[in-house]
Amino acid sequence: MLNEILNDRELWSRYQVWLFTYNTGNPILYSGGIFTQGLRNVVQQLDPAGKDSALRKMVVIGHSQGGLLTKLTAIDSGNRFWDSTFNVPIDQLDVSPDTRELLRRSLFYKPLPFVHRVVFISTPHRGSHFTGGYISDLLRRLISLPGKLLSPLQEVFQRSPEGPTARALGTEIPRSTDNMGPDSPFIKTFSSIPIAPGDIAHSIIAVDNPEDPKEEWDDGVVPYSSAHIDGVASELVVNSGHSAQESPLAIEEVRRILVENLKN
Repeated sequence: MLNEILNDRELWSRYQVWLFTYNTGNPILYSGGIFTQGLRNVVQQLDPAGKDSALRKMVVIGHSQGGLLTKLTAIDSGNRFWDSTFNVPIDQLDVSPDTRELLRRSLFYKPLPFVHRVVFISTPHRGSHFTGGYISDLLRRLISLPGKLLSPLQEVFQRSPEGPTARALGTEIPRSTDNMGPDSPFIKTFSSIPIAPGDIAHSIIAVDNPEDPKEEWDDGVVPYSSAHIDGVASELVVNSGHSAQESPLAIEEVRRILVENLKN
């Protein structure tokens, strides 16, 4: 997909492609906070006066778990994520400024004003049936969480033990595989939050056997019922496994969306 976009005559001189890489085992909200803050920082650095209109028409595209991070650029989460984990307001925690900032960026989301469109590819909005079972348990044992996350959380538990909810205190820190379980508290909260008004969303959904009844559609990892969300400007179903970003139809659909974005 990247090669096709960069070599497309209509797109190559109109778009600059940025990539975000992250540890896919980390909690999704932790990665999401790094991603959204990173975008704010780079836009501020490149265009502090806010005069670059093209930079204010950003298209964010995410595949699979990356689609969940993509959605975090275009939602108003309010206190939903915070209230599911903490009993007290964030300003009442007895923690250092750095820890408070990490919690704020990870658990509170506002639509990024420079993001105009979001594109979801094979995204498990309501979870993935790949999570759970012995494979998920094995992956969980192999995933080590970063010290930049563990140290602040240890600070919270030591200095403000009354802050976290009983559920948060009684469980291990969830990895992304835990977050994406269909019954996880995170994915239930996440899926209940709509795309913010004014942001345009598109879905590209992979189905490995479109001849099956629609209620049985999936791509081997994400069911159609999880990848489908209401309120999108377009939804394209492609005959593909989970790696739909490699599908010619998906690539052409991304191209169509990027061209459309140039016009309005």
